[in-house]
Amino acid sequence: MNFQKSNDTEEVSEDMRVAFLLHGSTTDEMWYNVDNIEWGTKVDEADSITKQGLKVKNKAIMLSELFRYMSWDDEKIPEAVSNRFSELTLKEYKSAIEIIQLILTSIEYSTGFSSVENNGKMDFEALTKYLTSYRKKMSLFREDPEGYLGIEK
Repeated sequence: MNFQKSNDTEEVSEDMRVAFLLHGSTTDEMWYNVDNIEWGTKVDEADSITKQGLKVKNKAIMLSELFRYMSWDDEKIPEAVSNRFSELTLKEYKSAIEIIQLILTSIEYSTGFSSVENNGKMDFEALTKYLTSYRKKMSLFREDPEGYLGIEK
């Protein structure tokens, strides 16, 4: 994701809202829901990091951060979740939470990661090689997880 100039964020916000309506639904409630989010910028002066992503409209609350705090207690599955998905183990719950967090942060821009993300420029040949190498690594991991990770049995 590239950093958006402040005069472009409203257009990006509107595109995101429309996308959520098209992907989700156009119920009365959804119109209000999408109007309460925006694509915006948050500056964390303590860490000198600027982030852009989905956030609560007119507030410095990134949705990824909100989700992280909602799922902060990872030592137990929330009661509503365990009531609905009684077969879900704590390990599976933790995995799902981490992946949902990755999905939310995957569309964000952060100055903290801009150097390793090549400032949003994509080299598709390098990306293909990178993806191929990680598919191989996943295969090796599945064959012997502890051995691949260097964990003593």
